[in-house]
Amino acid sequence: MARIPIAAVLFAASACTFASGRLPTVSAPPEVVASAPAGTTIVAFATSGGQPDADAVAVFESAPDKDDVRYRTLVVFGKREGAFVPELANEKIIGCSKCTQFHDDPFWPDNVNVSPHHITIYQGDGGETPSTTSVRLAFRDDAWKIESATREVVRGGRGEAKAEDIALPASRLAKDLDAGWAVPVVYNTIVVNNTTGRFIFRHQTPTPDGVWDEVKGRCNKQECSILVQQQDGCISLVQDSSARSFGGGTPDVGNERAASAKAMAACEAAGGQQCKVIRTDCARGM
Repeated sequence: MARIPIAAVLFAASACTFASGRLPTVSAPPEVVASAPAGTTIVAFATSGGQPDADAVAVFESAPDKDDVRYRTLVVFGKREGAFVPELANEKIIGCSKCTQFHDDPFWPDNVNVSPHHITIYQGDGGETPSTTSVRLAFRDDAWKIESATREVVRGGRGEAKAEDIALPASRLAKDLDAGWAVPVVYNTIVVNNTTGRFIFRHQTPTPDGVWDEVKGRCNKQECSILVQQQDGCISLVQDSSARSFGGGTPDVGNERAASAKAMAACEAAGGQQCKVIRTDCARGM
């Protein structure tokens, strides 16, 4: 029995984000829970109600990978003979847990809303002026198809929004849509002059070696070295009475003390005298 082709889906970004903590426990019909892709758990479920031809959406989440990133699969269901049946599965429409310029989470279950034949999901980053992503799908000719897919990016969360196209698949089928989510890679670095002990903290460098272009004229590879370099987290510089430099870092952006403790331990292990924390910075994403 074919479903009535009048449903539509709108994905629009919102300032409401979920940047830390865990998603709540979700209650869903057994047939929805049973449809979870291998290795995932359900983190969101919403339905339009008890209509014979109701629509529903579930979002399933993977376990954290080595970088503590969780990926999501969107599944759209239609009700047939009293049970929800999967009609669409896509791993590239819902953003991952760090898929914004600030490495915060663009997805929040409270922003999944379903009314008869319509589904709305909001996603966006946590900038002062959020970046936004909008995808509209419609159920036509017994298939979920793309009506539109757009993104507006506010660099650094401030200033003018700039439109970025999301490439649409030739098929125009929702199952083939790639919304272009990715974890932006930026590096936080401490560069130290090996002779004088002078140092430079740099943040948001797009490549590991890119820091050398950013410190050109102040430091080069012959005179200086990278003391600490990592992505999210805290980096700390400690120096002893002889101006020798030691570094430490932690991936926990909220644990400044752990980074400085590692740098202090490195100084003391090297026999440093009067080891002192000079500076500690914490950063995530932009």
